Amino acid sequence: MRCLLVALLLAFVGTVTPSLAVGKHAVAVRGQLMCGNIPADNVKVRLFRVKQPKKDDLNQILAETTTGKPGVFLLEGNTNGFPLNETTMEPVISFYHSCDEDPAKVAKNGYRKFNYNIPAQYVAAGAKARRTYDFGTLNLQVRSR
Repeated sequence: MRCLLVALLLAFVGTVTPSLAVGKHAVAVRGQLMCGNIPADNVKVRLFRVKQPKKDDLNQILAETTTGKPGVFLLEGNTNGFPLNETTMEPVISFYHSCDEDPAKVAKNGYRKFNYNIPAQYVAAGAKARRTYDFGTLNLQVRSR
């Protein structure tokens, strides 16, 4: 009898534990972008499931938007529709902009890109984010070396 109970318990744990580790995850982020003292409009903002190598994997986009006149963005995304082996999340937000760039240089080299990792505590299990990460206000004139 004891062996049967242990076998049933192991079977139950074996079927429940993977579903807790693998499943939908969600994240939300908001903020405002500036170019100096002016709100940055027409900035593409993408929310990726995981950090991207040099070239973006468009299959990993959770959400994307383009900022309007006030430079404000709000993105929410989840792993619904991703294969089960791609439901974990280490979200990254990417900004594509031309703040303080010569239009000829942008036409030749493309937009400047900036990435930011979203803290893990803002990733929620399920299809809806429980908290929204407030990115705050970012001045895109900043240059990294």
